[in-house]
Amino acid sequence: MKLIKQLDIVLLLLWCILSFNFIENVNSSLISPILPPYHICLRSIEGPVIYPSDSRFQSLIIDDNIRVNYTPSVLVYAVNNEDVKNAVKCAVKWKTDIVPRSGGHSYEKYSLGGRDNVIVLDVTLINDITINSNSEPKTAKIGAGNRLGNIYVKLSEAGFLIPAGTCPSVGIGGHALGIGYCSRTYGITCDNVISMEMVNAKGELLHIDSTSHPKLFFALRGAGGGSYGIVTSYVFHIHPAPPQATYMRFAFNRTNLAQVHQLIFALNEVGPLIDNKIGLKLRLFKTSLIATVLYLGPRTEAKNAMKDFLSKAPERISSEYNQLTFLEAIIAVADVSEYDMYHPSHHPIFFKLKSFYVNQGEGLNQAAINDLVDFSNRASCEVLTTFDLYGGKINIDRHNTSFVHRNALYCIRMQMESYEALSPQCIDEMDNFGRRFQYKINSTSSYQGFIDRSLDNWQSRYYGNIFGKLVEIKNEYDPNNLFNFPQSIPISY
Repeated sequence: MKLIKQLDIVLLLLWCILSFNFIENVNSSLISPILPPYHICLRSIEGPVIYPSDSRFQSLIIDDNIRVNYTPSVLVYAVNNEDVKNAVKCAVKWKTDIVPRSGGHSYEKYSLGGRDNVIVLDVTLINDITINSNSEPKTAKIGAGNRLGNIYVKLSEAGFLIPAGTCPSVGIGGHALGIGYCSRTYGITCDNVISMEMVNAKGELLHIDSTSHPKLFFALRGAGGGSYGIVTSYVFHIHPAPPQATYMRFAFNRTNLAQVHQLIFALNEVGPLIDNKIGLKLRLFKTSLIATVLYLGPRTEAKNAMKDFLSKAPERISSEYNQLTFLEAIIAVADVSEYDMYHPSHHPIFFKLKSFYVNQGEGLNQAAINDLVDFSNRASCEVLTTFDLYGGKINIDRHNTSFVHRNALYCIRMQMESYEALSPQCIDEMDNFGRRFQYKINSTSSYQGFIDRSLDNWQSRYYGNIFGKLVEIKNEYDPNNLFNFPQSIPISY
């Protein structure tokens, strides 16, 4: 009897313990966030790992384009190559998609995966810049998390530059195939990449250059964008920054259609011959027509270099010639504050973008110009059309890069933007115009840096006749398609 009572007491105590643990587990499940199954694997990451339950999460997935939004399963902020390797190995182990994010400027939010529930590997904290001014050529090793503003500031302080875009908050990781005001002088950004470090689909760190993994070196310089792996650093050929640079701005009569024709015809005729030290953009707004120009040299030389173009252009409403330091000139053409260049940050806005290439030859004809102007006038949302002049070093055919747009006269970028949500009608208008306009110009190509999810036949428009080669390289280095997003290089076609 005494034994039975003792047994009853033991069972009662066991019941109490189990009940207590059950209640604790229930309460814990109600209070604690539900984490993805790979969260234990990610504990090896040295940098911050942010889940949707974290109060910081929502602010960290907002970037420049808020027209499209996706929710990742986790944000992994790598602080070194080991973090990247470990995150990739976790993704492989748990059969989960992973995408890289540098600056968060993918126009279709592919840096958040282009869909929900992916691992986002953010390289913002891999942001060292090391300049080697004693090498030949002179180089800079730049972490993939650096923003263009930081790069311009750090390099210009040492007397150097790389040819890149002007938006300070763009990350170099996604921009490494970019075009900028200095590209006619020094080539596009990817032309100046000497080597890279990349974590592949096995979680291995590869050193990539013209002799080590040359196929990847070819593919990444023009078609990288996260399709083949996660690049963590670049070694760039850097160039001397000029002691003086000249920022120029010319305003023309937008309401006079004949003058719009005359200005674009001047670009068609003189653009291919203009001094390679000149970077030039034409901007067609609904109510204004502006040319912004950067010359890598003093004002007296800049005026002389612009004479032929301006002699063919219509009468100007206003003209500016400002001799500045190189960094001041970059800030001027970027149309940002000095603070924004030194402290890059996002300025969220709703936008949709299309791009078109016009090849060397005739350029846009009168009918095509009329179509552009008419669409700008009648579109339901505000439209900005920009002409980026090519030529010079951009158009030197480089067989060791996958950037195929080497015969362009200029690239046309059309952008709808608003601080309020763009209506479906606005998006449809732009998509429909883009499809019609593409057949009225002498090229079927578009610029992959201005990624456009609604673009038809994007494989050939972005990559021309090398798309098949890019697929072959993808199969060699990522046969299971770990690194994928809409419009990534696939493993078959």
